[in-house]
Amino acid sequence: MGSTSGIPGLLYASSKISRPDILDEKTFFEWYDEEHIPELIQTSGFDSAFRLVDNNPGSERPYLAVYPTKDFSFFHSDEFAGMKSLQSDKLPGTGATAEVMDSVSRFDKLVQIYDPTKKGPGHTKCIISAQMKSASGPAAEEDIDAWYRAEHLQLIAKSEGYLRTTRYKLAFSAHLPPPAEEEAKPPVWLALHEFETETVDPGKLRELTKTDWTDKIHETTEGILTIYKLAKGFGTQDLFHGVEM
Repeated sequence: MGSTSGIPGLLYASSKISRPDILDEKTFFEWYDEEHIPELIQTSGFDSAFRLVDNNPGSERPYLAVYPTKDFSFFHSDEFAGMKSLQSDKLPGTGATAEVMDSVSRFDKLVQIYDPTKKGPGHTKCIISAQMKSASGPAAEEDIDAWYRAEHLQLIAKSEGYLRTTRYKLAFSAHLPPPAEEEAKPPVWLALHEFETETVDPGKLRELTKTDWTDKIHETTEGILTIYKLAKGFGTQDLFHGVEM
């Protein structure tokens, strides 16, 4: 795989409560806010974290947490593997997270920052998460990257409340608890579009970004588009501000 030292990265963890009969949302958030996220941002790998909630409460995994790191190799460290908050007295039963929640985590390398407003941290209220992969094979993945860089981001930037976009490429993923059967990997590409508005009208966004190139990309890709509201920020709340990519 080659060296990943010094490459910025992201942990993107989407989750749901799998045992609502014994774990309520209030307790779930208390575990996140008082134990899990504080433990992570006290490590040498993280100084920021964001907890978000899907604008669609009926979604499969309505909760999202993202953790930027300056060094992707941290994900392979003993320090990261030794997290203790995945077992907690705050949680019911044995206290193991795998018994009461279902989480899919993707571990990504940062590939692009598009920040035309340069407003800095603290303005984000809403994030559109766009995961995409080519349905035409690995060779076409680069078409998605070119489309983002040459056209798509410039069009999204014209929408009301737009702040910036950070883009990532999947390195590996993990499912907790492990699934009973082998499952497909998450899409290769991830874009986090930040807005200073509470939500975004997806219909207006589609109209604004509609081009022949966009139509072609959508015909040959599979994707997951989710609009999240920022629930809480932690630490420096810095998602690669000032970094040049």
